[in-house]
Amino acid sequence: MITKKITMQDIADSLGVSKVTVSKAINDKPGVGLELKKKILDVATEMDYKINSIAKALKTNRTGNIGVIISDVFFTKNEYFYTKIFRYIEMNAVAGQYNTILTIATEENELTKKTPLMCMEQKVDGLLILGQISNQYLAHLKRLNTPIVLIDFYYRDINLDHIVTDNFYASYIITSHLIESGHTDIGFCGNVNLYSSIQDRFLGYQKALLERKIKYNESFLIMERDDKGAYIDIQLPEKNATAYVCNCDKAAYLLGRKLNSKGFKVPGDVSIVGFDDVEFSTMFQPNITTVRIRIEDMARKAVKQIMRRIDHDEGSGQRIVIGAEIVYRDSVKKLIDD
Repeated sequence: MITKKITMQDIADSLGVSKVTVSKAINDKPGVGLELKKKILDVATEMDYKINSIAKALKTNRTGNIGVIISDVFFTKNEYFYTKIFRYIEMNAVAGQYNTILTIATEENELTKKTPLMCMEQKVDGLLILGQISNQYLAHLKRLNTPIVLIDFYYRDINLDHIVTDNFYASYIITSHLIESGHTDIGFCGNVNLYSSIQDRFLGYQKALLERKIKYNESFLIMERDDKGAYIDIQLPEKNATAYVCNCDKAAYLLGRKLNSKGFKVPGDVSIVGFDDVEFSTMFQPNITTVRIRIEDMARKAVKQIMRRIDHDEGSGQRIVIGAEIVYRDSVKKLIDD
């Protein structure tokens, strides 16, 4: 039995669009919205439409692959934030007719500056680097002359496009929420020596204190990770703050559990707020007030930017900032009346 070869017209007929529209979507031409393009590509896959990717690669001198590099610190079982970003990167890459190849960078890879196999074998047209890798390793990867876009981190001395959340302002706003709730003894939970995102959140927290003339108390700075990014047992200060700004929801969850184990109630005795709006914020009781990061927007902008750099790799160093919003839950006690 001979199986009928699926054509672009078959796809067009099934969706009620023109063959030209289908052709534009499949060949990644302008003029088709992202949602419709994804729908066309999904139907093409379902109908087993064969795209001659080898011929296309020979014609364009491209592989059709985007490499994604992430440190193994960020790709553990319970690291919800970065696995979600990767999921949306994959979805947007497929919609743009790219495959993704994921490489997890170990500490040894970074120390020895090991070039990823996908780069050595020239299997990718560009790189998305997710989370944060060392300055030295990033400088090594930049010398490969492959377009690179950073997600959720940056270095001042390495001029590359980066997609970041407005960490400074979001932390400033959520710290201000604590102050407006009557708190003046406010701590910060996070290792500020680790990542640029934590540093920006710490500085936003400090601005809110400075603006209200609240003195920063260094004893209220709590470490939840060591300098390699591994989570550690949280040590509470002798005298607790009445509220803590946590650099991420996992830190807030762990701090909440530590407070409970020492007989403190949240928010009765100590209020906590988090960052990211991932599962940890609702795993704790009461649910944690947090900052919602627009993960889908970050992934979409990152894929769009790397595709742009693959086409025109000139003038890199663009900073793209994604806004965030507070999600109010039940982990903050009001110390003053409205």
